[in-house]
Amino acid sequence: MINSSIFLTKYRGLNFAWLEDNSKMQLLSVSNEESDIIGNIYVGVVKHVMKNLNACFVEFIEGSLGFLSFNDIPFDTKIVEGRLVTVQVVKEASKNKEAVLSMKLSLTGTYCVVEKSSEGLCISKKITGENRQLIREKLTDEYKYSVIVRTNSMSLSDISVLKDEINDLSAKLNDIDKIADTRTKFSLIYKSEPEYIRFIKSIPVGSYERIVTDIPDMADNIKFTDVVLYNDEYAFSKLHSLDTKIEDITGKQIWLKGGGNIVIESTEAMTVIDVNSAKNISKKDRETLILKTNIEAAEEIARQIRLRNISGIIAIDFINLTKRESMDELISYIRNVLLKDNVRCDFVELTKLGIVHLVRKKTKPPLHEMLLNSK
Repeated sequence: MINSSIFLTKYRGLNFAWLEDNSKMQLLSVSNEESDIIGNIYVGVVKHVMKNLNACFVEFIEGSLGFLSFNDIPFDTKIVEGRLVTVQVVKEASKNKEAVLSMKLSLTGTYCVVEKSSEGLCISKKITGENRQLIREKLTDEYKYSVIVRTNSMSLSDISVLKDEINDLSAKLNDIDKIADTRTKFSLIYKSEPEYIRFIKSIPVGSYERIVTDIPDMADNIKFTDVVLYNDEYAFSKLHSLDTKIEDITGKQIWLKGGGNIVIESTEAMTVIDVNSAKNISKKDRETLILKTNIEAAEEIARQIRLRNISGIIAIDFINLTKRESMDELISYIRNVLLKDNVRCDFVELTKLGIVHLVRKKTKPPLHEMLLNSK
């Protein structure tokens, strides 16, 4: 039985979209409508070529530079200062880094991503067995661009819907090429969908029951599925205890149901998380109780990482286990809970000191930074 819903609202001047399961927030997207430029495509001008960095800096909005790696430039494109280039924003600027750009333009749909790079077909790793084989058999056409089939495609009973979306996105990429050749520098030639729409599309169809919002404009912008518009006098944010939920994912210490707790601290270099037994350990069967606390902590840590949008290196000091099989069980559990993240988060290693290292891809600023800069 599915008990999950997606909720959308405006909170502290920001767009909030979250997936809630049994009244507990599991995924969260926070965006500033005015500065939401991920996915936008611009005509930029190359300002500085940095061969020692294997990259260049491109002014894509007047006064704003972006970082463009040579790896994200088509191999047949010569980069020289002053040249006009068509670039797409793939990562927002942070407090000490420029936005990240790419010339390998891509458009994302509900069921696929079409990318202007080498031709080929890639299918989401989450699509397995007969579904994977069926998609490979049906997508026999040769496409001009690279096609990535998203997890949502598993819900399709008719693959022709996927084919139509591939053709539609490919046509749009063609049009963008034609338009770019006629525009001057700093021109915005493609405006991406709002972040909350991209968030909804990132969640597999069928894993939630409904989408609810109290903002009419948000409801109107979502044209690919049904949306419930909340219009009661009682505040939407209070109905869903949004203040309490935000406190839960911004505080330093989080208590676990079993009596243990975790402490999260961020530094410039990494995020450090400590797991404590607190009230949860008795002398009886200590190893079993520690493993149980660690597993509960792993589940909560993975959730906190997703919701806080923590990125980069993450070091976790779990409670020491004495048996190798207990540690193996914990590591296996950590790997599984990381799969719930819609941003890539990898288990890296267990060090000799018993510290678990993770690394998570950065796509936008962390939650605390966005809230700090909000109205």
